[in-house]
Amino acid sequence: MKDIGVRYPLRTRSARRNTLMQALIGSTALAALAACSSSGGTSTSQASTGAATSSSNGGVVAAYVSQSQQLLNTAAKAAVTGPSVGTAPLGEIVPWSASAMPAPSALATGKTIRVDVVYTYPVGSPPYLAHLIQAIGAKLNWKIKVFQAASPTQQGALTVMQQAILDKPNAIIAAVVPAPYVMQALQQAKAEGIYTVAIHADEPSDPGYDAYVPEGEGIQKEILGAWIVANSGGKGKTLLVSAPGFADADVPAAAQFLQGCSGCSSKTVQFNPNVFLDPTAEQSNIAATLTANPGTQYLLWAEGAVPLQGALNAIQQSADKTVQLVMNTAAPQSIQLLKAGQVPMVVHSPEAMLAVLALDQVNRLVQGQKALAGDAFRLPITYWTKDNAPDPTYSAITAAQLKENDWLAPYEKAWGVSLKDAILSVNS
Repeated sequence: MKDIGVRYPLRTRSARRNTLMQALIGSTALAALAACSSSGGTSTSQASTGAATSSSNGGVVAAYVSQSQQLLNTAAKAAVTGPSVGTAPLGEIVPWSASAMPAPSALATGKTIRVDVVYTYPVGSPPYLAHLIQAIGAKLNWKIKVFQAASPTQQGALTVMQQAILDKPNAIIAAVVPAPYVMQALQQAKAEGIYTVAIHADEPSDPGYDAYVPEGEGIQKEILGAWIVANSGGKGKTLLVSAPGFADADVPAAAQFLQGCSGCSSKTVQFNPNVFLDPTAEQSNIAATLTANPGTQYLLWAEGAVPLQGALNAIQQSADKTVQLVMNTAAPQSIQLLKAGQVPMVVHSPEAMLAVLALDQVNRLVQGQKALAGDAFRLPITYWTKDNAPDPTYSAITAAQLKENDWLAPYEKAWGVSLKDAILSVNS
């Protein structure tokens, strides 16, 4: 495995978009995903400007649909991977192997490592990640404490971070806590020599933490975009839902992908983060948005681990009940809906892997090493349909992900400890 500790230069949004278009709009479909380059064929200015004739535009759309289907076929056969931050050109999305990941750090010895885990949102990924870190930390003989915010608000996040700082651990791991919410606490922790690690965040758009563990959500959103393009035959009308303050949403990755489909249309809408925890508010907001955007075919959701019933209720009560809800993150509820046929597919990277990577970041920091750059990670990303989805529990989901791609073995070997049973014992 590679030992990657450098931070890669980030492309500007316009440069990323131009590179993406060059990679995705070519004169011919890709022969093989792994063989394509970031230039990906002939750049077609007519496709991006809408100046193509009806005939040539039809050919461009057909090629885009074909390339989107190729990406889906590749991701369905085996996991793919690529830069874990931002939008990736198609040529940088390649089949995954364990060797693509940075090498785990050797386990710290001769000292007791104390880690506090904080989270604000009481459902889905945050509590699951906190409990995973507890279980894994116990196997490493580290001391782990978990702090849950009293409320899923900015003030709640700041207060719980300050409580963890008072405990004076070696490091604090924050599960889905945007840096702008807790900047005062992050500065205080730095002043007191306490390291901070953010899960589900990235440095370019959420600076302030000492280390980051993004989930490769940009590529997940691009795969969702590819599914919409292929499923609609290049004619999909999509609403993309995002929440301000959460850097890991990476909705622009899907938006940019869909913009490459000249026969498609898309629009991004933002909801207050608290809407995602209130089914009534969620239903009301989605219903109003669908009414304001008639003809919508796809609703691309921000996160599959937050409550979804409000959105489904809004679709059922809308004028067009055929709107399809698509999402990333394999959580029990998203998989349950998948198995019930209420959503068509779920894109995912291993959530449990993020807990392991967060502990690896802490392990590096407490030994005086540089943290890995967030964009150094190459997570295995794939998707499930109703036909191959596991049981809707975190244990079954993680077991299925490990069976498909054993991302855990290198860490067990480097740390000299078996972690699989401890990880599979955590279900919430």
